[in-house]
Amino acid sequence: MQEVQKINLDPYEKLAKTLDKIPNGFTYTKNDIHLKIFQWIFTEDEADLASKMKLMGETIEELSCRLDIPTEGLGYKLEKMVKKGQILGINTSTGRRYALIPLIVGIYEEQLDRLDQEFAQLCEDYLEKHEENGLFDTKPPIFKIIPIKRVIKTELTIYPYEIAEELIKRSKSWGVRECICKKQQGLLDKPCSYPKTVCLVFSRKENTFEESELTPSITKEEALKHLKDAEKAGLIHCSMNVQTGQNYICNCCTCCCAVLRNLTKWGRPLGFVKSNFQIQIDDELCDGCNTCADRCHFGALEVIDDLCEVDLTKCVGCGVCAIECPEQALSLVARHLEERSQPPETVKDWMTQKAVSRKVDPSDLL
Repeated sequence: MQEVQKINLDPYEKLAKTLDKIPNGFTYTKNDIHLKIFQWIFTEDEADLASKMKLMGETIEELSCRLDIPTEGLGYKLEKMVKKGQILGINTSTGRRYALIPLIVGIYEEQLDRLDQEFAQLCEDYLEKHEENGLFDTKPPIFKIIPIKRVIKTELTIYPYEIAEELIKRSKSWGVRECICKKQQGLLDKPCSYPKTVCLVFSRKENTFEESELTPSITKEEALKHLKDAEKAGLIHCSMNVQTGQNYICNCCTCCCAVLRNLTKWGRPLGFVKSNFQIQIDDELCDGCNTCADRCHFGALEVIDDLCEVDLTKCVGCGVCAIECPEQALSLVARHLEERSQPPETVKDWMTQKAVSRKVDPSDLL
């Protein structure tokens, strides 16, 4: 287990400032918990180098020239940082490139294989202190719930980015990994009762995960089965809040997911992750069995006088409650027009809008 020591924090402070320029944002905390997070993930030299990197990626030669550092040993250091999940390594037509990535979604998720009890507690302390500053309290949201298609009223228009199966089918390679949020909570003696290997990733390029140590490669059919199994278990589909360019589907619960459990803690389940749908109950079909209420993560359903009632201020429109209703009394219907939102078209559009909303200028990182 890596020991966190009192050391010179200058490289970590520089890295914090750099990551806060990224549209995703980076939250400072009292008692320097954010710096302790970095101390665990990075050595001083690694933090210093990461603080000088760019989002679009550079080759070893480009980095060496821009930073005026020798190429000798640089490739080994960069590959070590890629392996430790600190930066991104990308094979392109112009050669291997190395890029800065945000803390969330990015560096944190890539610590899956390194995660231990010490880091799990640091992350918990960080989440306790950072609340929703930066990433979660400015528009557009980073996360959006994907409703379960088979419980949406058939006459409604559904866009491709609102269909989990469509995101998987349009891809050319697929992988699955253990949920880092569930692993983190398990290390804190809060084991999750839901399936744990449920995070789906996918790519428009073939063989993306063939050599990945963190993300075992699976077939399209296996990815679709994981999706259905997650639905049946009662997990909520979430992905990047864009129309195109999604590369993951998290299957989340409010007991572990850093986003969803904090939304419930803050009493803001509709804060930023809701779908464009909400649940509707057919009173003539409902027999008050309570199956749906037991499956709802947000306490939006309650059986009163043998009929289920919904609190729409708590319903996020996931559809998890409806798929196990024995009477098929529940379905998803469209929210009122003024309550719907359309995601940014691409990840680049999302980043541009987020940068404007947060009043940051990431141009020197591009």
